[in-house]
Amino acid sequence: MTIPSSYNIVVVGMGHIGKFLLPAYEMLLAEKVSTNVFGVKATDRDIEEQRAMVPFQVSVNNTAELLREKNPDIVIMCPPPKQIPVVAKEILLPYFNEARQKGISLPDIYSFGPSPDPQFYYDLLGPDIRCVKFLPSMAQSYQDVPLHKIGGSFLCFVPNHNFPKDRFDRAVNVSDLFGQTFIVSHQDSLVGLTGKNTARTCFEISFAVSDAMVELGYNITTSQIGSAMRVFFREHLNIEGDGLCRSSIDEIPEIFRPFIKKLTIAWFEGIHRYIISTGCDPELGKKFHIANFETWLLTIQLATREELVVLTGKQATKGGVNEKAIETFMNYFDMQLRKSVNLCMDKTLPESFFDTAEGMAYTINLTVNRHSHRLAG
Repeated sequence: MTIPSSYNIVVVGMGHIGKFLLPAYEMLLAEKVSTNVFGVKATDRDIEEQRAMVPFQVSVNNTAELLREKNPDIVIMCPPPKQIPVVAKEILLPYFNEARQKGISLPDIYSFGPSPDPQFYYDLLGPDIRCVKFLPSMAQSYQDVPLHKIGGSFLCFVPNHNFPKDRFDRAVNVSDLFGQTFIVSHQDSLVGLTGKNTARTCFEISFAVSDAMVELGYNITTSQIGSAMRVFFREHLNIEGDGLCRSSIDEIPEIFRPFIKKLTIAWFEGIHRYIISTGCDPELGKKFHIANFETWLLTIQLATREELVVLTGKQATKGGVNEKAIETFMNYFDMQLRKSVNLCMDKTLPESFFDTAEGMAYTINLTVNRHSHRLAG
């Protein structure tokens, strides 16, 4: 779905998300992206580098001026979450008031990031606005496998506020570009986001297990571990067929396969138990958890270890939920997991280790979820 070629989009914040959304700008404006999208950075740090990365104009600290000049149809809000209330109060509020006085159509607000609750915008700017919160999957393609097709993207509309069907459909189409869309409440979006980031610690599981096996003389890569985990994950859930691509346990020593199987199930179920404990609808929670868990296992299978490290570096925002998940895993489970590999190969690992693993997955998710609420204020 495109929008009229005379419409403009203003992007507030040109960090990773502002650039990541380029396919959405292209879908909405086609060849007009270079002339009708306007990005804004808060400072001139790395400004020339930023400009070289996108096909549209990027300016510095002039959001208010751009809004008045361009009268955009969509405002993309993607500065750091803690800056959003300041931008909304100091820049959006005066513009929306002026637009009403002049009879100018109010733009849709597309807010990215875990906070604030989109209700914040209605409370601040008025009940006649249109705001929707996006949490895109962030999955990337590897080996030409389109992982975004299965990764969960969360979309949050505010109940009891008017959102015309054409604009509702437009927001869903944007979300669908980046993942399998789940329309959820703000609270459930935080549950889904933190479950997704806890599931992403499967990266750290693959690192720890691969390192431990290499030390024991087995040349097992993170990709092979991710592939085996996905086999056991799909088997556990009775998912038939290969899905987006085939996975295999062939490269894993037979003696070690039960360990990978039990660990995968424990990690999946620990996260799932926490998701359901929050009061999230069980059917919905299981669907988005399956989508995200498989997305990360396929990422591990298809990417190299070096690519996983680079991806984490780009997406683990300082102080954010992904960083908190990794930090908690490393502090409380990484060493225990590495030791468990040795015990497994010595045939001295107690079965209760997998109970601990399930509980640790639950605990990491709890920690990350509470952290998300602190970020949301």
